[in-house]
Amino acid sequence: MPVFTDHYGFDLVTTSDTAAEAYDAGARSFVAWRADAIGHLDAAMAADADFALPKLLKAWMLHAGRTAKFDPMIDGLMAAAQPSLAEAGPRAVALAEGLRAAHAGNLQAGAAVLEAHLAAQPMDLLAHRLLQFELFWCGEARWMRDVAERAAPAWTDASPDFAHFQAVRAFSNEEAGDYAAAEHAGRDAVAREPASAWGAHAIAHVLVMQGRMDEGAAWMEGLSGNWGAANQIGHHNWWHLCLFLLEHGEHDRILDLLTSQIRNPASALVQAAPDATIDLQNVASLLMRLELRGVDVGDQWQAIAEICAGRIHDHANPFTSAHDAMVLAAVGRFELIDHMAASMRNVDTAAGTVGNTTRTLGVPLVEAMAAHRKGDVGRVVDLIWPVRRGLAQIGGSHAQRDIFYQVLVDAAVRAERTAELRVLLDEIAGIGFDKISERTLYGEAARLAA
Repeated sequence: MPVFTDHYGFDLVTTSDTAAEAYDAGARSFVAWRADAIGHLDAAMAADADFALPKLLKAWMLHAGRTAKFDPMIDGLMAAAQPSLAEAGPRAVALAEGLRAAHAGNLQAGAAVLEAHLAAQPMDLLAHRLLQFELFWCGEARWMRDVAERAAPAWTDASPDFAHFQAVRAFSNEEAGDYAAAEHAGRDAVAREPASAWGAHAIAHVLVMQGRMDEGAAWMEGLSGNWGAANQIGHHNWWHLCLFLLEHGEHDRILDLLTSQIRNPASALVQAAPDATIDLQNVASLLMRLELRGVDVGDQWQAIAEICAGRIHDHANPFTSAHDAMVLAAVGRFELIDHMAASMRNVDTAAGTVGNTTRTLGVPLVEAMAAHRKGDVGRVVDLIWPVRRGLAQIGGSHAQRDIFYQVLVDAAVRAERTAELRVLLDEIAGIGFDKISERTLYGEAARLAA
């Protein structure tokens, strides 16, 4: 079997140089968060039906979509790759074993397989990207940071796609609370590769955590023209800009950006994937943030309500389920939230960490979204208060999960639960949010709790 070499110096076992080139283009596109990755991988599979790596990478990408609707495709790709694994090499075996564990719901187990591979191959940028996302979705920020920093000495300015490794490193450090290291690596990533949407994203996280709102708005505005080739991370970066605009009170502009950039129904990406989970999360959490600040969002909830209504039995990701519940509550579909919560309670815990977090953390969050919309604010506090310290396990970033703290703080204020409110404000600062008293919603709550 011929052996080709990819952009990063790793062997590709395939009979076709066309397949090797297409796979390499797909892998580099995936690492760079571009929208054309799967097209390249499909071309690689068409050129060599026995080539394992494009099947495995496409399966990983579908798994990263965090939705049960992709399960049959993922299972099919993994089965199709299996006969070729023996001759595909240890790297392909590690990718297959890691995916098998992660897709069964054991995200940490899948990450551990990739971590062992990276201990021997610290410059496998593809594996870094895959591992970071698994650890991100189970709240393992320090582990994420440790893997990146352990690999860092192996990288140099001359390493292929060093900018994209710096972006991985930046986000890992930011979520682990090392803002200085994160900012250094993230700015370096963007300086080397201005189109690095993940590098821009990492710095946006640093700036929002530190309350540097003017800088954050300027940073994202200045880079927004570079995301034209990006996948849904481009939409998410516009969402990040809106977090800064929210603190400036630019509510009308946020409402415009929701339909012009964050989820424009006419855009090619939304047309191709109207139910992309990250897009729906972006919309739901922004609408909720606006409403918590007294903004009338009109009928914007309705734009995604039917999609969310069709996912009440999709338990691939409890973070997503909670956002779906926000939407369904906003349009008064409380009976669907009841069905969702009942279904989540019956998830088999043998499904691993995802199953456990769905039952123990996802259910109270889903029920709290309904209670908040009904004005039962005491119940909101009673539901989220006992589980709030474990919310990292459902995945998402500090900035994304902050929506649940905002709902909880709003409920505590309205329920006059002042003792709990003081604890919450202290806790939010402990998570890593600076300048609490200067932030909208939190600043008001701090004054009431004083």
